Amino acid sequence: MGSSDNKSRRSNKLSNKSSTLISERQKKTSIKGTVGEYHAISKLVKAGYMVAKSVDPACPFDIVIVGKDGKIQLLDIKTITYRHSLRGKVLKNKRKICRSPTKEQKRLGIKLLMVDYED
Repeated sequence: MGSSDNKSRRSNKLSNKSSTLISERQKKTSIKGTVGEYHAISKLVKAGYMVAKSVDPACPFDIVIVGKDGKIQLLDIKTITYRHSLRGKVLKNKRKICRSPTKEQKRLGIKLLMVDYED
């Protein structure tokens, strides 16, 4: 049986390794997504919706909203992103990247809610 020191060293190695697996770009993208999601939630609450957030990262929707009329909607919040280059060439004007629901999202009636994020 290994000592607790060995277990501690092993877990530190794993945690250090996993933290380096996420690039700075992925961190920035994740932060933008989170900020956009909470911005959308804030707007929906101000508009009178009841909002519940999914806690499962594999869930096909981010939030459930219930309107004043009791209508329930499942929403996947997406941050609007722009293409700055195409096939290695820098574009003069950024192009919006179009998003569409997955097959499962379509089957479940999940709508995409696009939010814009300003740096």
